[in-house]
Amino acid sequence: MPIHRRENQYRGVNAHLHSYFQNSGDWEGFHDKHITHLSDMLDTLLPANYYAINESSLQISGYDLDKDSDVRIRTRADIAVYQSEPSQTPFGGAATFAPTATLPVAETIILDDDFEFQSVVIYQVQEGDRRIPVTRIELLSPGNKPPQAHYRQYVARRAKTLESGIRLVELDYLHQSRSPIDILPSYPHREQKAYPYCILVSDPRPTLQEGLTKIYGMNVDDPIPTISVPLAGADTVTVDFGEVYNQTFGSNRYYSMIVVDYEQEPPRFDTYSEADQARIRQRMTAVAAAQQA
Repeated sequence: MPIHRRENQYRGVNAHLHSYFQNSGDWEGFHDKHITHLSDMLDTLLPANYYAINESSLQISGYDLDKDSDVRIRTRADIAVYQSEPSQTPFGGAATFAPTATLPVAETIILDDDFEFQSVVIYQVQEGDRRIPVTRIELLSPGNKPPQAHYRQYVARRAKTLESGIRLVELDYLHQSRSPIDILPSYPHREQKAYPYCILVSDPRPTLQEGLTKIYGMNVDDPIPTISVPLAGADTVTVDFGEVYNQTFGSNRYYSMIVVDYEQEPPRFDTYSEADQARIRQRMTAVAAAQQA
């Protein structure tokens, strides 16, 4: 008998749902909904002299799973953060998670002159209509991760963003393909210290060589972290990415009441590590016990 729950039963990324997305081609709807929810949350959290809007992403979409090829070439809307005037004091927030690793920003960049770059879309607003880049948030899509066709365009545009001094937050909730950041261990290849999910926060200030990329790795059933996101100057905003993820999961009964069945193993269960397979089974057992109770 199928087991469905409207609320996310995982403590973090729902392995059942994201396995389905990576094997069905239905990622775009979740992507757009999650970006909207994240933008709405930021609107309530940001200091008064900032605002967040959805803009054209660094990414290209979409991907046809049946044909194993890309079917469209267009940008996706992700999030841009703007500052309307300089801050007088830093803006912080609640307690945040510690990163699982930290790298120099320069080591996460792959430069390739064969690709053209799109214009930068995150700006800081000052006098009049003048806008200066502040922070970009990207939710990675399957077609922009290796080995898919648009992977190299994404990393090229990513490099241009960081070279411009813009802060970049990348949410990677897709375990079946390796990160576009080659220096990170590959989960699909079972490399040591690899995670199925991660969030990268890159701050290229004061220079690419001195700036840092903080890596927040998550195993299956780990909480999605609360992170201090860098803004202009010393400003930051604390974002509970787990809260907004659960909002997106519970906002559509298609995800929770049709797609996700805790009675069945996720599609392509073998793509998870043995440790994560055990975590998934433990979660399924716990949900089944709650159903019986």
